[in-house]
Formats: sequence, C-alpha cells, structure tokens
Amino acid sequence: MESGLKALWVLSAVLLVSNWQHWTYGKRVPQVPCYFVFGDSLFDNGNNNYLDKSAKVNYLPYGIDFDTGASGRCSNGLNIADTIAEQLGFDRYISDFGIGSCTNFLDGVNYGWNGAGILDLTGYLTVIADHMPLITKTLYYSGELFTMNAQLFNHNITVSRISKILGSEEVARKYLSQCIYVSDMGHNDYLNNYFLDDYNSSQLYTPEEFAQLLIETYETQLEMHLHVHTSSMMMFKFSTTSFKNCSENLINSYDIDSDNQTNTGFTHTRQSCCDVEPGTVPCKSLSFPCSNRSDYVYWDGAHFTEAKAWAFGKRAYKRQSPKDAYPYDISELVKLTISTMPSSDGEDDCLTSSQRIRYCDCKNNRKTYILSFHSLAQYNSSKICIYAFRKLL
Repeated sequence: MESGLKALWVLSAVLLVSNWQHWTYGKRVPQVPCYFVFGDSLFDNGNNNYLDKSAKVNYLPYGIDFDTGASGRCSNGLNIADTIAEQLGFDRYISDFGIGSCTNFLDGVNYGWNGAGILDLTGYLTVIADHMPLITKTLYYSGELFTMNAQLFNHNITVSRISKILGSEEVARKYLSQCIYVSDMGHNDYLNNYFLDDYNSSQLYTPEEFAQLLIETYETQLEMHLHVHTSSMMMFKFSTTSFKNCSENLINSYDIDSDNQTNTGFTHTRQSCCDVEPGTVPCKSLSFPCSNRSDYVYWDGAHFTEAKAWAFGKRAYKRQSPKDAYPYDISELVKLTISTMPSSDGEDDCLTSSQRIRYCDCKNNRKTYILSFHSLAQYNSSKICIYAFRKLL
C-alpha cells in the first residue's frame, strides 16, 4: 500500500513538471483581456477549498493529471472552464475568487462554487422561507456556500477593485466590455433541492412550475448583472427592454453531452474512473483511479474527466454543428464588433425571454419545460445552458 501511494505521488510530480512546461513555454496573447466564470462544481477551480464543509475535493486522486495536484477541481485535471480559457489563449489558469484575496483579477476570476445553485435556498437544508431575507444575507457572508446571487455580489467586489486600479469606473467599464463571461447553473437546484426530501420544493411546485421558477430567476439574475447600470457596477449600460448592442451565446450542452459517446472516442460512458462509494459522488481518498482516463466520460459519480471536458469545451469554443451553439460559438463571439452586429432596431438584436426559454430548456413528452443537469444526463435529461457573454460598447 505504501509503495503504491508513493507511485501515485511520483506520477503526480512527473505530470506537474510536464504541465508546467506546457503552460509556461506555450505563452500566447489572449484573444480577450479577461474571462469571468460563474457556476457550480463543474466549473469550480478551487473556491471550495475555502469552505468549512465536507464537499472539498482537495485530495488525491483528484488532480492526478493537474500540474499542482489536487486543486479543488472535481476532475482528474482540467474542467470545462479551464479548456475554454486555454482556447482563448490565456497562458495561466484563471484565478479562483477564494475568500476575496485574489490579486490576478485583471485577467478574470472564477467564482464557481461546489454546490452552488440559481436559488439561494439550494444547498441549505434548514432554511425557513419566511426568514429568507435575513438568512440569505447571513449565508452569503458565512463562507459556507456561494449561490449565483452571491457570485454576482463577489463580481461587484472585483469590478470595484478593477475600477480602482484602472483609475475610474468609466475606464473599467470599457475594459470589462471586452471580456468573456461564462455561466453554468441549475444542476444543484434539482440535486440539492427539488429532489431532496429535506426540502418542500417538490410539494410547493410541480416540475413545470419549478423549472419556470429557475428560468425566471436565472434570467433576472443575468439581466440585472449584465444590463442594469448601478452605482456599484458600471461596466454595462443596457436597457432591460431593448437589450441593444449586446450579444448572448447559448451553448447547447445537452445535445453535446447526449451524443453517442462511443462515437466520440469514449468507451466507458456510465462508470466512474475513480473508486466511488455506492450512492455517493466523490472519489475515495487516496484510491487508485483507472489508468485509461481518456476513455472515460465520468471521473467520479457526477463530474467529467479532463478528456470529456476537452471534448465539451472544444465544441463550445468552435461548434461542430449549428445545434452546438446559438447564435454564435465562443470563437465567433470573441470576434464580434459593433460593425458586425445586426442593426439595433429592437429586441431581436438579442434573445427574447421566450427564445431564452426555448433554447435553455427542452420539452419532454408531456410538453413541459424541465431544466436538467450533467450528473443525470444518462437518465431523463433535457437541457442545460451555459451562457457565454461578450458585451460591446
């Protein structure tokens, strides 16, 4: 056992040197000045390390193929957000927000948090709805979990710092208008809320009503963040009725994830690569994972291997079919300028509310809207969205 663990550490050390050389000597000029990431455990790059909770994944075999070992990513190596960053030309990993001590935020920040959801109640088992305002405020600052609203709040902190460094809010707004924003949310609102007996969500809402609640809440969060000019965040100045001069890109993660995995090079499409206790998600600590990791879709009980993350990230960045991304893939989104945008005559310049619902969700046999998630993609899934944004002045 001892010799086996030594071999595991030696392998990690060798991979550390190899990956360090890849990121150090392969420097390129990024296609955009900064890249901001919002999401849950699929995008979390280490923010969960700062939490006083059991959901941390900062132990081997997690990170066995990552340059610094177990980083807090729910993967053997890179996650989807990392692969997009590399394709955008960044020569280092985007910093996690952590506890607010991030100093490399001019290149972007990853706010993704293991367990995060669209709803503030998601992930908390003892919240009383009547005390929601007080409890929400307390939980935001407790360091236990950061939902979408909390991640947007953290981004406001980053924007304030950038404004201070660049000298003014106006300069910061122009700088940030050239950035790419990616968000992946909704999985945990089902896994850690609607499907749990500890919550009464399934009693209060039908599946259709709960899906609509998620859609409307998510849309409101994105619109408030991206379109409303506030005193604390001045990087966007768009009307919530016209949405002129904006570009929203929807990555069709459901169809990408639902493709026949064996046709894309994966021979193990349901089993996890690492050793997982029955009925759980995390890898067993210091267990030995599979050696042929590039053949596996799932690393643990719910999260992708680096190989699958790359397969997904490549199609998000450069679509293989028109269904992969709408109306642009990320590479096209980067190239957008005012001169290439459609005429700004009204709401059709960007997606309307009904379009967002149509492209974010999929109708099941009963013709109801259901949001789904990657971890149960092999079962009765419909569709998840990853929003990628580039804002134009």
